[in-house]
Amino acid sequence: MSKKLSTITSESIDNSQEYLKNSWEYYKLKLFLHTAEFSTTIIKYGILSIFGLIALLLFSLALSIYLGNLTESMSLGFLIVGAIYLVFLLLVFVLKNPLETKIIESLSKSILHDE
Repeated sequence: MSKKLSTITSESIDNSQEYLKNSWEYYKLKLFLHTAEFSTTIIKYGILSIFGLIALLLFSLALSIYLGNLTESMSLGFLIVGAIYLVFLLLVFVLKNPLETKIIESLSKSILHDE
């Protein structure tokens, strides 16, 4: 009986070690997957943001010049476009709490999703 108990104990220890090793490997793979998804998303949105900002800059310059030609004052055209951006800035400031909530909800869904 003693020999059987030691065999069972030894097998239990081996099984526990194998379980821990497999669990560690599983969590390493899961961490890699989430890190890869996060990195890919950051790079993708970073590239899109850069091109979006360049397009916004060029459209803003074009609108400023157009408005400057309409008003016969370039500085007034740039001032109007600047005022438009200030209005957008105020809207974002006023709506920042709902925006933060939406961003956090979206991030939690994408980061914490389980397969």
